[in-house]
Amino acid sequence: MELYLGVDQIQSLFGGRNLFQYLFLGDNIVLLDTGIATTPAEIIFPYLDKLKIRPEQLTLAITTHADLDHQGGNDALKRTSPRTLLACGAADRALVEDPRALYDLRYNHLRAEHGIGFDPEPSPEGGQPRPMDLCFAGGETIRLRDDWHLEVLHVPGHSRGHLALYDPKNKAAFMGDALHGRGCPKATGEMAIPVTYYDVDAYLSTLRYFETLAIDVLYSGHWPSKRGPAVRAFIAESRATVELFDRVLLARLAGTPGGLTLRELIDAVASAVGDWPRDSWDLAMFPVKGHLDRLEGQGKVRRLRGAPPVKWQVA
Repeated sequence: MELYLGVDQIQSLFGGRNLFQYLFLGDNIVLLDTGIATTPAEIIFPYLDKLKIRPEQLTLAITTHADLDHQGGNDALKRTSPRTLLACGAADRALVEDPRALYDLRYNHLRAEHGIGFDPEPSPEGGQPRPMDLCFAGGETIRLRDDWHLEVLHVPGHSRGHLALYDPKNKAAFMGDALHGRGCPKATGEMAIPVTYYDVDAYLSTLRYFETLAIDVLYSGHWPSKRGPAVRAFIAESRATVELFDRVLLARLAGTPGGLTLRELIDAVASAVGDWPRDSWDLAMFPVKGHLDRLEGQGKVRRLRGAPPVKWQVA
């Protein structure tokens, strides 16, 4: 659907959640995210056809970050339109280009020490390997027309190379999955999965960065659009969730001198949040491990020596 003149949102569902891509229609046509492997053929190309746009007219397709539901369609898009340039954040390049690396280095990097992770074999939804044509580091400008451009933002936390686009002319930000609130909702409104940021300090820096921007409306990869005061409220909710994690982890560890495993600490945080579906709790491995790394760096917790699974206790 059209969001405002020259910008459309393309919508489908993935795992019960909204999955959004964004189309910027200027002299250059830019697509933000390609969805899963089947999204181009089933969703994006039919949408372009309604606008009487051929896939080969796409100038640039940007992957906001390394996740199968944002990068999975890259190969299908490139096979259909070889002249369309593919781009992602420089720090995410290896994971975006290769689903095997995405699974080994992002989804399953905690399996050996903590026994938590995904199926070891990449899902077909993640698509086939596909090299990027260029990478962004943040600070670049994309020309849509002489009087209209997009600013490329580097907004890490959920991933190291996470990108967002900012339209200063219309005070609109397209954040991908850069901010999480207290979790990601289903299309029907109830909670679907936990927050999944990893680098806590980078995530907090991203929250502060968004607060400096003049944003009238915030568009994302899965969340409902946020307008006016709801933008600040969403950022505040994201920060409050970070603070809740720290409080819960320190309190739970203080009450258990013998130490706790990552899974036990995930359960403690999930119980405190209260409305994440039970079968999604393991996804909180990313932020919980990120908080433990940060608390360990601050000297507040320490890892116990011993065979896996690793345990932590208060320092």
